[in-house]
Amino acid sequence: MFFVMLKIKSDNLSITIITPNLNGGRFLEECILSILRQNYTHLQHVIIDGGSTDDSLEIIAKYNVKYEVVPKLNNYEAIHYGFGKYPSDIQAWLNADDVYRDGALMSVMKVFAKYDEISWLTGIPSLTDGSGRIKPTSALPCPMFSKYFYLFRRNNYIQQESTFWRSSLYAKANGLYKEYKYANDYALWFNFFKYEILFTLPQILASFRQHGGAQISVKNKDLYIKEVLEIIGANELNQSLGKRTLIKTMLYLDYLLLNIPMIRLSYMNSLFRQKYLAFAPLIEFQHGEAILKKFI
Repeated sequence: MFFVMLKIKSDNLSITIITPNLNGGRFLEECILSILRQNYTHLQHVIIDGGSTDDSLEIIAKYNVKYEVVPKLNNYEAIHYGFGKYPSDIQAWLNADDVYRDGALMSVMKVFAKYDEISWLTGIPSLTDGSGRIKPTSALPCPMFSKYFYLFRRNNYIQQESTFWRSSLYAKANGLYKEYKYANDYALWFNFFKYEILFTLPQILASFRQHGGAQISVKNKDLYIKEVLEIIGANELNQSLGKRTLIKTMLYLDYLLLNIPMIRLSYMNSLFRQKYLAFAPLIEFQHGEAILKKFI
């Protein structure tokens, strides 16, 4: 077993972060500040406001953030509109009640600048509460996803706040669907998987905020899950029964091996996971440099 360094490429990549907002003033300032603290030069943060009547516009003006008031667009329509109007090399969205963690964008952009073969990536998922306390949600050293892991295992969600992609991939996947009201992010990931594997970065990049039952994502959780199951069901039909059975068996074995501490790290980088289960190799940071270790 040995590791190889992949091709290095240096660019000043640009990134657009869209924040959809409607009366999200309670946490909007923290969201904005978490982006400003990233201190990344080629960044445009655009807030697409649905016609807020709270103090949102005053907060936006305070920090001189670029924004548009576009009424009658739902959350996903606002995001898709923003990506179309404010192009860049890399894209992401951050809802008004969520936050990026310090240093997140610098790490993400270093990875994209260095490795052409990486089209999208995600970090270690985490939560935060109303007071800003952080809680990682993964028990493994780094979450890893493959199209099979995502398709055949229930309750395994790729955290939207921690996920970034190239605009070329978004265009190839035809962007956010309008068919779903709550789980358009889940549908988007399925379309991304049709073209590229998802890489994982062992860093907490962002936090999803949990702040009460009135929160849209909490209030509509059952509807979200219902749409997720519809998306999974539609994609499962594209796989033969034999293939589904084989992959589910291998995923069960994968789960068992990942829960044996003595072999976990070696197995996570194994050829088996990459070749047969479509897992990407891990990205690591060593002395400030992004290293993509590929087992060959």
